[in-house]
Amino acid sequence: MPQRLDAAKSARALTIALALLAATTAMSPLAQARPAGAVEPAQDFNGDGYEDLAVAAPFGTVNGITKAGYVAVLYGSASGTSTSAKKVYSQATVGIPGSPEKGDAFGSHLDTADLDGDGYTDLLVLTAEEEWTSGGAERLASRTVLWGGPGGLTSATTLPAAGDRAYQDGPLATGDFDGDGQDDLIREGMLEAGPFGRDGTPAATRGTALTGPVNEIVTDLAAGDADGDGRTDLVARVTVYEESEEAGSYQELHYLRGGADPLASATVLANGDGDPANATGSALTLGDVNGDGRADLLLGYQNIRISYGTANGPDTARIQVIDQDTPGVPGTQEPEDTFGSHLTVGDVNGDGYGDILSGNPAEGVGTVQPSGSVAVIPGGPGGPTGVGGKVFHQDTAGVPGAAEKADAFGSALDLVDGNGDGRAEPVVGAPGENSGAGAVWVFPATAAGATATGSFVFGPGTLGMPTDGGWLGDSFPN
Repeated sequence: MPQRLDAAKSARALTIALALLAATTAMSPLAQARPAGAVEPAQDFNGDGYEDLAVAAPFGTVNGITKAGYVAVLYGSASGTSTSAKKVYSQATVGIPGSPEKGDAFGSHLDTADLDGDGYTDLLVLTAEEEWTSGGAERLASRTVLWGGPGGLTSATTLPAAGDRAYQDGPLATGDFDGDGQDDLIREGMLEAGPFGRDGTPAATRGTALTGPVNEIVTDLAAGDADGDGRTDLVARVTVYEESEEAGSYQELHYLRGGADPLASATVLANGDGDPANATGSALTLGDVNGDGRADLLLGYQNIRISYGTANGPDTARIQVIDQDTPGVPGTQEPEDTFGSHLTVGDVNGDGYGDILSGNPAEGVGTVQPSGSVAVIPGGPGGPTGVGGKVFHQDTAGVPGAAEKADAFGSALDLVDGNGDGRAEPVVGAPGENSGAGAVWVFPATAAGATATGSFVFGPGTLGMPTDGGWLGDSFPN
């Protein structure tokens, strides 16, 4: 067995479950959507020009096996995202390696990239609890690539283990870091260069500055072109442990530039006084909110902190803060709120500027405490100001359903242009809906922004899956 205990992994899952069902402010940031400004293809698994929606139910029942997990894909079309063109994938699906086992949690995390360079987006699926063998060693957690093609996702490969550690559930990022036009993969601090073979083998592997001193642990990664040179950069959140136990630990943000020698060095991002910038929060993403071609750095938990991209990367010496007290943003900032704890960026209204989709899963709705909400905050030539902000929850007129305690509405987010009109539709997960069965809402995108009119919801029953506690809507692609 791997040295990472089953009990420890089970405790991790239980902790997240309790957080969701109690809707506390410690909800796990399991899902951030593909950021604007990142150098990667559209989320189009079948290459028809319409983006597709992928969503996980990591604790879903498959063939009677509880918590085996599955992933659903709603394929886009000229009429947009709908449940009429859906398919469910699991380890019971023909062509996907492995078999469903109790507690495997297939779909614990999702990522996208065109790994084999064939022009079709591929889907990477984490199975966080799977025990398996790679390189003659026992491992815990695997990643499976579902290969895109004209028929969608029809075959799959389990990636060989990265590094020599038993535990494989580490931070992952995708993008074209070396600028050669092929998508690459970051795992275990190493750059695996594309194109990948269908056996999961990269074209080359090289070290990066993510593999730092032993007292530094990378806990989160965000990928995007922060300096505007056409190559993907990385921002890493790093926990630094002091030499003495009494000193404890602190967090830093490290910026690694893509290029001919990609991610070879790291710069500690600083504030105006030259000290390390504030790295606290749960959300970390890159997206271009002012339309200058550079991805801006967004961090969030109880507010959104924006550091704008420059030719030298994110400028953390000047930070713009947006919260529910910012003029134009509906609502009121309250101590228990988690406004900004989940973030993604995309162009909702089609004006060329990235808009912010912000989750607040601990928000109270009326007398229901907590239930959850999402805000859409428009970008602009000077970045977002808060003006024109909209907030949606299950008691908003036109939104299906009703706000209930512990729904965790807004704890997972995506932006998907399902009808190819150049506007990204907000997608919102509520894994706590219906006692943990989970559900997903899709909001139309118009020139005036997101609207509740015409929004729809689907749950596991719509997908033909059991309606027990599968947590549908827990994860969308990074």
